[in-house]
Amino acid sequence: MRRYDLVIVGGGTAGLVAAFGAAGVGARVALVERARTGGDCLWTGCVPSKSLLAAAELAQRIRTADGVGLRPHEPEIDFATVMAHVRGAQARIAPHDSPERLRGAGVEVIEGARGASPARAASQSAIAVSRSGRR
Repeated sequence: MRRYDLVIVGGGTAGLVAAFGAAGVGARVALVERARTGGDCLWTGCVPSKSLLAAAELAQRIRTADGVGLRPHEPEIDFATVMAHVRGAQARIAPHDSPERLRGAGVEVIEGARGASPARAASQSAIAVSRSGRR
């Protein structure tokens, strides 16, 4: 059994901040993630939604440009390019949230944990992590 000062379940924003912070002060840290580090914010929430909103806001500004003396028009929207913009934003942020960066900071990253809850209490002082059908 491995021993840690801190085990973090989930590599989203809060988990990443906790892992980097604790490792930065010398704690032995493990981070358990069932999918990709970065969490909902990077992959399905904040980053994609803000990227889509930026494109929508710009399209609306073009539609209402007469207020600043420009001829307004209906912009031609290329959704594939908009989505490439979203993926580009994610790609720029992902290295900062990556398992490699965590490992470089001294965090042990346990990837591919299984189940809705990738870790469960095994006792008052231990957790069990299921990975690839093993515990």
